[in-house]
Amino acid sequence: MKRHTQNLAAIAIIFFIGILFHHKYIAEFPSHVHAWAESDRYALAIGFVNNDLNFFKPETHSLLKNERNLDHWKFPSEESITAVDFPLHDYIPAIFMKILGDCSPWIFRLYILLYSFIGLFFLYKLSQIWTDSFYKSIFTVIFAATSPVFVYYQGGFLPTIPSLANAIIGIFFYSKYLFTKGNRHFNFCILFLTLAALSRTTFLIPLIAVFGLEFLRVLKKDTNFKSKTAPVAISIISILFYLFYNSFLRAKYGSIFLNSFMPAKSFQNALEIFELVKENWGTHFFSNIHYIAFTVFFFLSIFILTSKRQILQKNQSIFLLLIIVIFTGYFAFSILMLRQFAAHDYYFLDTFYLPLILLLIFTVSIIPIGKNIWATSLSIIAIILFSVPVIMNATNSQKERRVTGYWSRTTRTLANFRNSKSFLDSIGVSKNAKILVFDAYAPNIPLLLMDRKGYPIISLSRESIERSLAWDYDYLVFQNEFFLSNVYSVYPEITSRIKKITDNGSISICIPLDEPEDKSLIEFLGFEDKSPIFESIMTYDTIYEASWQNTQSTSELSYSGNISGVLTQDMKYGLTFKTKELAAISEAGRTLLFSSYFLSDGLNNCDIVVSVNEDGNNRYYQAYNLKGLVKSDNKWERVDLLFQLPQVNSSDYEFALYIWNKENDVLFIDDFEFRLY
Repeated sequence: MKRHTQNLAAIAIIFFIGILFHHKYIAEFPSHVHAWAESDRYALAIGFVNNDLNFFKPETHSLLKNERNLDHWKFPSEESITAVDFPLHDYIPAIFMKILGDCSPWIFRLYILLYSFIGLFFLYKLSQIWTDSFYKSIFTVIFAATSPVFVYYQGGFLPTIPSLANAIIGIFFYSKYLFTKGNRHFNFCILFLTLAALSRTTFLIPLIAVFGLEFLRVLKKDTNFKSKTAPVAISIISILFYLFYNSFLRAKYGSIFLNSFMPAKSFQNALEIFELVKENWGTHFFSNIHYIAFTVFFFLSIFILTSKRQILQKNQSIFLLLIIVIFTGYFAFSILMLRQFAAHDYYFLDTFYLPLILLLIFTVSIIPIGKNIWATSLSIIAIILFSVPVIMNATNSQKERRVTGYWSRTTRTLANFRNSKSFLDSIGVSKNAKILVFDAYAPNIPLLLMDRKGYPIISLSRESIERSLAWDYDYLVFQNEFFLSNVYSVYPEITSRIKKITDNGSISICIPLDEPEDKSLIEFLGFEDKSPIFESIMTYDTIYEASWQNTQSTSELSYSGNISGVLTQDMKYGLTFKTKELAAISEAGRTLLFSSYFLSDGLNNCDIVVSVNEDGNNRYYQAYNLKGLVKSDNKWERVDLLFQLPQVNSSDYEFALYIWNKENDVLFIDDFEFRLY
């Protein structure tokens, strides 16, 4: 097969696999694993569009900055400009968005995906340099391109993928330089490694590794220093320039991005993190088939080198040393950032993915394969046998990473804020209004969907609520379904500090009050002049309707009357209201207000659950854990919750409100009631 034909075949394979993995998801808003980080990068691109492509003033939609680490979001700012690593791969998508007049996510995703294709093609070319084999190189590309974590971010928003591609391109040109001695190849090597390092700091490591190897080669007089001076100097000056400029941005405007080391707190903590990484991400980095294949080739290459006493060629030794230096650098970096690895799977792509793929190239280069028809046939069969399961695994991984449930705050936030831009436009909220957003789990997601800048409050505590209410904001927005559980339960005085002006069923728009106004919760929510369409209450002292189940009671204690409900340790499900005849939810979507008094011994881990099953499928499911809502031990406490129910369109449905006893706890219940509006 001629080299030109081989290149076309490699390109076809790379495109086929990539399109197979991503054609369903190319237009998807950042919404699944690490949607927080991805939405921040998407917001940077939108920020460049809005600031007329001013590269040196990167901004997102967040006016809330973090001067030290992500636990201390205490810095409200008038500017949304933020310090960030060289934002080249946010800026280029912004250019295309500006040209097309469209800021849809597919533009950003397609840019990252196409850049990954370029990186994979250069990986193929890099492998060909060291293996001199089309089949070994195709195997290497398929191995790298089917890593589940690589596949997920391959069409995403993070700068990791294009930076990784640039690092691969740089090492390709360095390999060409070792064989040809051409300064042009060395210059391209430094250019692409510098671009990789500027956009993602971890890729300083392969750049420093190349600098170090070339310094050794200069000392050994294998090459001269003079020809390296200009590209090395330009690289260092470029990195230092942006480092200082970024420090200036951080000092003047703050940052929403992490900029500090996060090592393990102790040796025991390090062991726990290693276990978490293995458990959470082990088969996301590579599948079991990847690990088996890598292990077989690694030990087979060692066996060949030792048994045949094969001596490495000079360039092979340099390549192996480069891999070892890069591995060492990333090992040191991983120690400094170990706590990030447990929660951030993409840190693997920023670190060990590259040297592992380079090591794979080195190991397969040691293993000889013939060039006759039998060897070719066996190579093709082996590649197919490897490719089919790893491609299927990566495809399944794409689906599994998008499976979400009621526990996903990102999914709920996306659903609640969808179409919020047009809603705010319709009620006359200015595009320049500053929005205070409570419960902004991924800070830029609600702001992006509202297309407004503001202060996203991530973690709600009494302190954070009081502090943020004193800031200069025009409107406060909260998600209706989380208001009672996450805001009101923490800071009941909120109803006197702000005034609700309207809502669309999913989010409420409020304005700050100059002077506190006393009002009840029902008045604040706007239900004081509305009669419930349906209501039911379980007091245990009165006769109750048949829809109530699991109504065990006790006269041992009560909140009101003489009897209360009890949930015993042997009960999986507690008090339940279940019906197939609730006409209210057949007519329209409804707001369900729930309240009850609970008493527990402090070990309570029960959920209050509302579900709607339609045609045998789960149409709605929302659960709130009482552990954070019942704060005192052995004392009656009231819990208020709000649920936003969808309209059911079928006569085959079932509504249920119940207590789920997750850990065999004891719980007392009284005045358990709900109303539909």
